[in-house]
Amino acid sequence: MSSSGTTHVRYRFGFTLIELLVVIAIIAILAAMMLPALAGAKERAKRVACKNSMRQLMVALHLYADDSEQRLPSGASEKGPLDDHLPVLSTNTYNGIQRYLGNNPQNFHCPSFLDFFKRRRGMPEERDYGYVIGYNYHGGHTNTPWPAIVGDAVWISPRRSTESSALVLVSDMNDWSPGYGRTFAPHGKHGVVFQAGDYSNEGASGASSADVGAVGGNVGLLDGSVSWKRVAQMRIYRGSQQWDNDGCFAMW
Repeated sequence: MSSSGTTHVRYRFGFTLIELLVVIAIIAILAAMMLPALAGAKERAKRVACKNSMRQLMVALHLYADDSEQRLPSGASEKGPLDDHLPVLSTNTYNGIQRYLGNNPQNFHCPSFLDFFKRRRGMPEERDYGYVIGYNYHGGHTNTPWPAIVGDAVWISPRRSTESSALVLVSDMNDWSPGYGRTFAPHGKHGVVFQAGDYSNEGASGASSADVGAVGGNVGLLDGSVSWKRVAQMRIYRGSQQWDNDGCFAMW
C-alpha cells in the first residue's frame, strides 16, 4: 500500500502458450496456402523467359538463312544426317548459329535447363554427336517426314526460311529415350521436373515427359511466332532418325 492508503496493482501483459501456438498454426496454414501460388507464379515467369529465349534463337536462325540463300542451318549431327536427333547440333552448325546470337550460348537452352547443359558441355558420350541443346531444332533435317513412331504422327522439317509459315522450327525439349534412359520435362506444374537431383530424370527409365509431370511447352513456328501448348494437346513424334523405339521420342 502507498502512504495515501491506495493499493497499486501491477498488470503483466503477454501471450499465453496456447495463444502463441494458435498464432503459429495460423501462420503455417497461410504459408502452406501461399507457397503453391508462389511456385506457380515462378513457373509462369520461367515460361515467359523460355519463350523469349526461344524467340532469340529463332531470330538467329532466320538471320543465318538470310545470309545463306534462305537455307536454314543443317539439322544433322556430327555423325551425319542419318544419325540426327532433334536436340543435337553438329559443331559447325552450333558455331554458325552462335555468331548470330552474339556469342551468347544461353539462348540455345530453355532457362530451365541452362545450368544442366553448361555442366555437361563436352561430355564424352555426347562429344561424338556435337552439341546437345535445351530445345528441339526442327529445321534442316533430311528425309522428313520421318516414319511415325507412335500412331500416325509425322512432321516435316523446313529446309528453307521461305517454306510454309506453319511448320515448326523450334520447340521445348519434352523428350525421352527408352534406350538412353533419360527424360526431359522443362515445365512441370511448379517448374522443371527434377527427380533425385537429376534434370535428365534417369530414375524414370525413359518414361514420357507427360508421365513424369510435364504440363506443356512452347512451340515456335517458321513465321517467328511462339505459343504455349498444353501437354494434353501435344502429339508424340519421332525425335531421331534411325534408332526406332530405342531412340528419341518428342512431344510438341
